[in-house]
Order: sequence, then structure tokens, then C-alpha cells
Amino acid sequence: MRLALLLVFFLCAPVFAAQEVEIIELRHRVVEDVLPVLTPLLEPGGVLSGMNGHLVVRTSPANLQELRKVLAVIDRPPRQLVIRVSQSRDAVVRQREVDVSGRVRIGEGVDIVRPGAPMPGGIGAEIHGGGSSASVYGRDTRRSTQSGADQFVRVMDGSEAFISIGRSLAVPFRRVAAGPGGVTVSQGVVYVDVGQGFSAVPRLTGDHVSIEISPFSDSTVNHGLDVETQRLSTTVMGRLGEWIELGGSAQQGREDTGELTGVASKGTRDTRSVWLLVEEER
Repeated sequence: MRLALLLVFFLCAPVFAAQEVEIIELRHRVVEDVLPVLTPLLEPGGVLSGMNGHLVVRTSPANLQELRKVLAVIDRPPRQLVIRVSQSRDAVVRQREVDVSGRVRIGEGVDIVRPGAPMPGGIGAEIHGGGSSASVYGRDTRRSTQSGADQFVRVMDGSEAFISIGRSLAVPFRRVAAGPGGVTVSQGVVYVDVGQGFSAVPRLTGDHVSIEISPFSDSTVNHGLDVETQRLSTTVMGRLGEWIELGGSAQQGREDTGELTGVASKGTRDTRSVWLLVEEER
């Protein structure tokens, strides 16, 4: 095979006395990674090609020595990395309620009644006098939910990594369509993937890393009837071994209701964040 390559070189290209042909075996990198780096360094009149893990070079001895020096730097084992992604969510719901009930006597045998009942988990007070009574109950509740996912994957420098952990939900559907032949009804089940994970491509430059990354996080709500999704896609650069904040979101809401004998308010806060850490595995 090596002899055949040499013959093709000599038959298809003019022979220069000051040039020589050499076949170089790559140890760690593939031809596609090496050619774009070495080709610009080739002197005019030189030829560089490769296949099956070998480079075929025809150039001057001085230029060949320069190419070998560069190749010694780039033809090294790819560095192995560990990519860690942390996705967290903090949701808070606070609800306040005040309710008034009782019986007010405004005349002989005339009462105004507003029925009520104690609130579970609330506090209240009752007032009696003059044939009238009143009860006041209030409740202040706060519910906090924290969730998160910490995932990691090992990958070689320049390669693509992907990880996903979750489950598939069976979602029934029913479709009604009207056509020339009348109304047709079809039904079945589709599966929706719900989970957390990310895809990433890291590229090292010294002790810095540039990484294209797309984390995602799904969760079910409304007793599994709906799916909330979170998607992020970005390219960032940072130092190895340091946490990088990729992004996040914060949502707040408030709802107030009131009537003659009571008021209620509800406030929500939903905060999410995504962090990244890239380490070299030695």
C-alpha cells in the first residue's frame, strides 16, 4: 500500500530534485484534524494529502522538518474532560386570606346572617354582644418547592457529548375531522419525553475552554396533565475548574380578590438557574 502511494505521487506530479516524499503515520489524531493545520505551512510547490491515518508529504527537507515540529505538537492524545451541569429551581407560593362571618341584630326579630366556618390552619376571633356575634378568621400560608438536577458526562476535547435522564409520558389524543364522506374520529396515544440533560461540544485552548452547550429541563404540572419546558442554547468561554453561570429566569405574580366580608391575595415567585463546570481528567 505504501509503495503504491509513492508510485502514484511520482507518476502524477513532477519530480523536484530538492524535494523528497515521506509518509508519516499519525499516532493520535485523524487526517481531517491535521490537514487544515499543516496545509497553510506547506511551501509553494509542495503537496500534502492523507488517508487511513497516514500523511503523504512532498516538500523540501527544511519544510518537512518544520511540518514535523508542528505535527509533534498537535498529534497528541486528546485531553479528556468532565462536563458538569447544575440546573436548579426555587418556587414559592404565598397566600393570605381574611374572612368575616356572623349575625347582626338590627331590629326586633330581624337578623343579618353571614355564615362562615373556621379556616383549616388559620387563626380567628369571635365577638358576642347584644344578641349579635362576629367571627374573624385569617390564614397566611407559604409553600416552597425546590428542585434540581446535577449531571455530568465525560468527553474528549473537540467531541460532542449528550446526556438525558427522564421518562416518556403516554398522552392519549382524539381527533375529529370532517370530510366529503362525513365525520371521522381517530384516537390513539403519543409519547412525550420528559427529563433533564444537555448536549455540549468543548474545545480547549490552554487552561481555557470554549463550549457550545444546550441544556434542557422538563417537568410535569397540573397533576401530570401539562409539561413545562426550559431550554437554553449558548456558547461560553471560561477557565477549567471554575463554575460558569449559563443563564436563568425569574418570574413573579400577584393576584388579589376582595368582597364585602373578606379579602385574599396570592403571590408567586419562580426562580431558575443553570451552571456549568468543565474539568480536565488527569
